Amino acid sequence: MLRVDTDSVAAKYSLEKKLDQFARGEYDVMVGTQMVAKGLDFENVTLVGVLSADQALFSDDFRSNERTFDLLTQVVGRAGRGKYPGRAIIQTYAPENPVLHLAAQQDYFGFYRQEILFRQAMLYPPFVDILVIGFVGEKEPLVKQGANVFLHLLGSLAQQEYSGLPLRVLQPSPAAVARVSGKYRYKLLIKCRNSPRLREMVSRLLLQFASLREFQQVTAYADPNPYRIL
Repeated sequence: MLRVDTDSVAAKYSLEKKLDQFARGEYDVMVGTQMVAKGLDFENVTLVGVLSADQALFSDDFRSNERTFDLLTQVVGRAGRGKYPGRAIIQTYAPENPVLHLAAQQDYFGFYRQEILFRQAMLYPPFVDILVIGFVGEKEPLVKQGANVFLHLLGSLAQQEYSGLPLRVLQPSPAAVARVSGKYRYKLLIKCRNSPRLREMVSRLLLQFASLREFQQVTAYADPNPYRIL
């Protein structure tokens, strides 16, 4: 059995060597992370399995459906690329989920029709822009308090001077990975069109927050339309 992940292929050219060994038939089974999901073409592979497909499906990122569909269609496509028919097995706790069915059928247009309606109803891109305000610090209560204070400042400034901006703001919450390198992370999401006026308001808020002495140990930053939600 061949193992392929970041730890096992850390050495130079080790990935190429392992893939070449698998292609020559020295191994019958390959076990790996998402590294083996895309771009590989082995004509003798007839069975592919995906473990814990729900892990990506139920994240708090609005792109979770898209990423899951993309990953699964790529994995399904690894089997049956030669003269032998292929089969894919997907492990899931939500077998009724339509994203999994569409991915298994490799129905790209069906997924698009479903996903675009979902994003329109939930007010996600491409119908709006998303601005993530991140908060990072070593003391979780202080980081959480800072995020809530920023929310209060945002509400006051928006009401007083930016009432024309159509904002939708989600309450502060811990990041998907709540602690990294000993620092806690919180996020606040703003849904709005990315306009000069929005950027002006957020810039003022960040400067105002940075001037608060009680939150000198909390770093706040803005990330417009991030590839991954914090």
